[in-house]
Amino acid sequence: MEIQDLLPKFYDFEERKSIAEFYIKEILDFNNTEYLLKKSEVLSSEEFLKLENKKDRLISGEPVQYVLNKAYFYDLEFFVDKRVLIPRQETEILVDKIIKFYSTKENLKILDIGTGSGNIAISLKKNLKNAELSVVDISASALDVCSKNADYHNVDLCFYCCDILSEEDKFFEQVFFDIIVSNPPYVTNSEKKLMSKNVVDYEPEKALYVSDDNPLVYYEAITKFAKQHLKSGGVLFFEINEMFGKEVAEICENYGFDEVEIIQDFNAKDRFVIATVKSL
Repeated sequence: MEIQDLLPKFYDFEERKSIAEFYIKEILDFNNTEYLLKKSEVLSSEEFLKLENKKDRLISGEPVQYVLNKAYFYDLEFFVDKRVLIPRQETEILVDKIIKFYSTKENLKILDIGTGSGNIAISLKKNLKNAELSVVDISASALDVCSKNADYHNVDLCFYCCDILSEEDKFFEQVFFDIIVSNPPYVTNSEKKLMSKNVVDYEPEKALYVSDDNPLVYYEAITKFAKQHLKSGGVLFFEINEMFGKEVAEICENYGFDEVEIIQDFNAKDRFVIATVKSL
């Protein structure tokens, strides 16, 4: 039986096909052409054993990225495990907008809040000339993963382990940035029952969920922080819960940001808010 037929039924057909293809190509080191040519061939015993080695984890529902300790984001490879969220394709829209908007700028100072695997920060560092990247996460374990990825991509980051909800601002007193970007926890606890089992059972809760009573807590804290630490003309970039686009935009406006814009994702859902500090 083919691997995709063994995968849990909470994946739809296209997801099972994509997961199986990703698993086989990575395990056997096939490019697209090799994969297509070998689909109808009988595997060697060595190839078969390689696929069998981690197959049980895959068919139990563990995300393929954790099984392989590998994910791709903005054409870059990242190490991932259960300490960090798996990078999402939608987030590439945000990164792409930043890179295109600042393509001619040099020596930008950028802060990524809630960096996780470092996918946003490292993608920006690799694509913006001489940018200085700082990353924040509440989880030392997540920063360890981020550090591993920074080493792999041979980029320098400044690491800070702190809780952005804390009023203590010991790291960034009198420090100002051109860009602050954040993809904070934004899935409400009530939405958890709607999430796929592979997400709920494996991805880190602290990086995903917020209370229904205060779902915008991170946006409030980060916007307040950004207002204090963005240069004149600096820009705040958020990824958001599709249900709260207007509310997040309103928070930014209430803190004195202007040119506040809500951007949609591939599925025409509100997914990003971009806000600028007025130039003096």
